[in-house]
Amino acid sequence: VGVMGPWACDPLLATSLPEVAAGLAVSRLNADPRHNAGFWWEAVTLPHACDTPQALLDLLDSQRSSTAFLGLPDPAACGAAGLLAAVWNKPLVSWSCPQRAEGLETLVKPMPDPAGILHEVLKFFRWAHVAVVTSPRDLWREVGQTLAQELRAKGLPVTVVTSAGEEEEEAQRALGRVQRADGVRVVVMCMHSVLLGGQEQKVLLEEAEDLGMTDGSYVFIPYDTLTFPMPYRRVPYPLLADSPKLRLAYDAVLTITIDSPDITFQEALDQAKDAYEVPSNLDPSQV
Repeated sequence: VGVMGPWACDPLLATSLPEVAAGLAVSRLNADPRHNAGFWWEAVTLPHACDTPQALLDLLDSQRSSTAFLGLPDPAACGAAGLLAAVWNKPLVSWSCPQRAEGLETLVKPMPDPAGILHEVLKFFRWAHVAVVTSPRDLWREVGQTLAQELRAKGLPVTVVTSAGEEEEEAQRALGRVQRADGVRVVVMCMHSVLLGGQEQKVLLEEAEDLGMTDGSYVFIPYDTLTFPMPYRRVPYPLLADSPKLRLAYDAVLTITIDSPDITFQEALDQAKDAYEVPSNLDPSQV
């Protein structure tokens, strides 16, 4: 199984240790006769570029190294990658492919559609008008554009799609567009979560605090937490303690995430360390 991702070029995903995660997954799979179906599984990490065209070329180069693929977090690459996987008759398991990518024969979506979950939450609170602010990186731009198209297809008016990087001026421009738009209630942030170290989201939220946008007039929703279980029980986030402005701004953040009621990610990683399944020098808080 080839585990694909921008492991070398994305500053945050570079710390996610895909080799360790994939090795742990296949070692448990191989030890469980209920799931391994008599096969011996191996995983290989396949780094790809952060821009969409080169990522597809990297997939082509990986064709002979794997009998199945996991990953490809760029939704813009899903259509072409799904067609290639179908031609090769190899499964492509991707959590980022949009709803309209269904129908590709070997494409597998392993979790509920993030845009569909977000739509249910917006419908529940009757928040119709949405703005999408993305990181300027190719991956997040494509995620934001795809999300806007999906929400529009469900009848929601997404009136602003813009990007903001790590400079305050970029955040000011993006938030200015949101303020000038008519009736926007929700800002979806397509970028790495600030609680995981995302600098762009930190700048955006602190600027929103300075502009008075975190007083309840706007709701800020991180997109990335829809795709994994963000720890929230008994987990301190030093960043919020260290930055009073960010802590104030975070009152306006609504986090929607996958529940993991029995164990947090850090606790699971600690248990794997204690069982010598992963290297003992790993610091869960840094992964």
